[in-house]
Amino acid sequence: MAAASIGSDIAILVLSFPATVFGHVGFSTVPIDVILVPQRSQAAGDGDNYSMAQSVVPAVGDRWIYHFTHVDNLGAIRAAGLLRCDSVAREGMTRTEVGDPDIKESRRRRVIPIEPGGRVGDYVPFYFATRSPMMYRIACDRRDSIPNRYSGGDKSLIYLVTTVGAVIDGGSTWVATDGNAATATTEFTADLQDMNRMVDWPLMSAQRWNSTQEDLDRQRRRQAEFLVYGELPLTVIRWVAVQNDELASQVGKLLVDHALAQRIVVRPSWYYGYERR
Repeated sequence: MAAASIGSDIAILVLSFPATVFGHVGFSTVPIDVILVPQRSQAAGDGDNYSMAQSVVPAVGDRWIYHFTHVDNLGAIRAAGLLRCDSVAREGMTRTEVGDPDIKESRRRRVIPIEPGGRVGDYVPFYFATRSPMMYRIACDRRDSIPNRYSGGDKSLIYLVTTVGAVIDGGSTWVATDGNAATATTEFTADLQDMNRMVDWPLMSAQRWNSTQEDLDRQRRRQAEFLVYGELPLTVIRWVAVQNDELASQVGKLLVDHALAQRIVVRPSWYYGYERR
């Protein structure tokens, strides 16, 4: 690997594998690591003021956050111009549901103990890391042919990626957690510094997140969430990530003439990709 710089405000760590970006003029490669860490960019014409760059210790507002959904749902999201919370999206906006019904129901019942209140299902959920335990379960359900669950695996899921700062700058109301929002022991906050203290950042970048005898709480903490109340404008999303080139092409067609059509990246390392046994 090698370090490169582009201007004074961007430092990029170049890895050995290419990351493909799809745009209307064709394909190109960009050096973006597995875990994205943005830096503010002052480059002329950079309307969102963020670049896909590397930083050892990013500011809390520059932390990347990740929402995933099935590609079948992207058309409705684009038409609405919004990501909507589960309690609203389930009423006709969600074409393909990938979550376990029992887990989804528990989230709809779980009360948020701080302002603005409501329940977990009233928020648009983001994780602070890719390859979440929830995505692992989706991939395993396909691998093991578990009955009465979504069987398509994780390859057809897309990530909608933004930053904490972009959400706040857009005026959305939010809360954050130190782990799975549906778990009784999870703590909530609406304070950035508290969030920075509560989230287990080293675990967010770890390849393995399973609980161990020495630490029985790792899996819960890996599912720390950034929850946006009600809805989030699609204009706040900075990148769309997919598992393969074929899905990138499909997403590009769904986003034709949208700004995000120029911000589609292929990230197979963000997925488990299990096939049936």
